[in-house]
Amino acid sequence: MMDGAAGPLPNHRRGPRAPRRQKTAMAVAQRIVEEISRHQYPPGTKLPAEREMLAQYEVGRGTLRESLRFLEMNGVLTVKPGPGGGPVVASPDTHDLASTLGLFLELHGTRFGAILDVREVLEPALAAMAATRQDAGMIVTIGASVESMTAHLSDLDLFLEENERFHELVSAAAGNPVFTLLTGSLDRITDGSRLGIDYPLKRRQAVLSAHRSILAAISAGDADKARDEMLRHMVAFRRYTDKYYPQAADSLLHWSDIAP
Repeated sequence: MMDGAAGPLPNHRRGPRAPRRQKTAMAVAQRIVEEISRHQYPPGTKLPAEREMLAQYEVGRGTLRESLRFLEMNGVLTVKPGPGGGPVVASPDTHDLASTLGLFLELHGTRFGAILDVREVLEPALAAMAATRQDAGMIVTIGASVESMTAHLSDLDLFLEENERFHELVSAAAGNPVFTLLTGSLDRITDGSRLGIDYPLKRRQAVLSAHRSILAAISAGDADKARDEMLRHMVAFRRYTDKYYPQAADSLLHWSDIAP
């Protein structure tokens, strides 16, 4: 500097950023989750009454209730009203994750086609992993899903439920719970029904045929075939939507359409 005065340092030379002050209600919510996790409370476990929690966490009633509302919105627990009620441990699932993702996806202006891109990369790899891993119990369960879809092919609601379940099970068979949660939430987001995409019987039959081919490849332990069959299945869905619902790929995702 000309006069020796110190100017602002370049970004790479600045000290570490000061941590953002955590909101008390969030800190309490995290402590409640730590308690649930540490004690491995199963779903249905009743947590302490409000009076006890106020003393335990040393916060006001408003702060505690904000913490509980946040956890309830994220599927961690339910709060039963009235005498004998209170917070009860729940079991967050892919629907809860889909809702959280939906919030961020809308705020980032994400289009339907972007989620299809992710699934086309992710799910073929998971099918290959499932074929390599050869979890006999999971393969039987995937087979049961295929049989259930076969039995309920004429029922659109049951078809959509079983379609979602099939993809979650293939991801579970890959052996990584992160993939299972992510795939299940993405599948819920991309079923397309909220965008007006319909699944006539002919399309449902094509989906069932694809599921059978994927199952056969996984059962045979053929990772390359499983990857190819899943990719073919993903691409077929995109082609179907592009042909009959050309506006779908560019449609913006809305949290209100995804939230359970």
